[in-house]
Amino acid sequence: MKTVRNITRMTLLGAALVSVSALANAGDEPTREFSSPYTSLRLMNAGEQAGVWHSGVYITMQKGWKTYWRVPGDGGVPPSFDWSGSENVATTTVMMPLPHRFTDENGEGIGYKTEVVFPVDVKPQDPSRPVMLDLKIFYAVCNDICVPVQARVKVGIDASTVSAADKFRLRVARAAVPVETDADRLAVTSLKQVEMGGKFALEVSLKGVRSPADADIFVEVAGNSYFRKPKMVSQSGDIGTWRIAVDSYGDAVSLAGKSIRLTIADGDTGLVHEGVLQ
Repeated sequence: MKTVRNITRMTLLGAALVSVSALANAGDEPTREFSSPYTSLRLMNAGEQAGVWHSGVYITMQKGWKTYWRVPGDGGVPPSFDWSGSENVATTTVMMPLPHRFTDENGEGIGYKTEVVFPVDVKPQDPSRPVMLDLKIFYAVCNDICVPVQARVKVGIDASTVSAADKFRLRVARAAVPVETDADRLAVTSLKQVEMGGKFALEVSLKGVRSPADADIFVEVAGNSYFRKPKMVSQSGDIGTWRIAVDSYGDAVSLAGKSIRLTIADGDTGLVHEGVLQ
């Protein structure tokens, strides 16, 4: 149960520090920005398009520190976004740029180093009225230690808070959000469960990967299974095949018949495929 051990370690090492940093502004009205000894964040506003405001959460960390994707790996914690305190907001859609895989003393992790922008599409309930974004966020930053962070930030989303710098950063971040696979660009030709070393593994065949040696595949499936870094096992023409070992934190169970989501990293391009395991 490596994940549980890492989260416990994170809580013990970081709780005191974060209690100070997260509550530094206790009693004050939340502001657009939040800062602690290890990380800072702020809400962004790049303006409105077709009735939707383009906002974002910009997180920075000390050099060498990292935070996590929605599947964090062996340890760490995925970010959690609570927009329930917002005003005149019908929906908020948080997007995550293509992550990176890293390995350290805590094991294998998936996420971002130094900084990340999570784009957010904000649809108002009443387009004629201003929007007030109120975010309560929980995330973790790690280096030699891991520190959980709780913060609250708030900003009015209207023409007066639009930023040219935000427009640029959000344009770059939105371009890095994985998109659905296009058969003309990349196709999943086979997706099945196999046995590898007496354990279940995932076998994925992809057509059209441009950088096979650098490709990565991030896997999401319901349950407590974590899929490790893929290993390429064959290449035939423009079709490559990878096998991915599966760690299950409970008793090993068959994954056949389960819905699965693949995020395929091909260089700087991220593509998403959703299917069912054979």
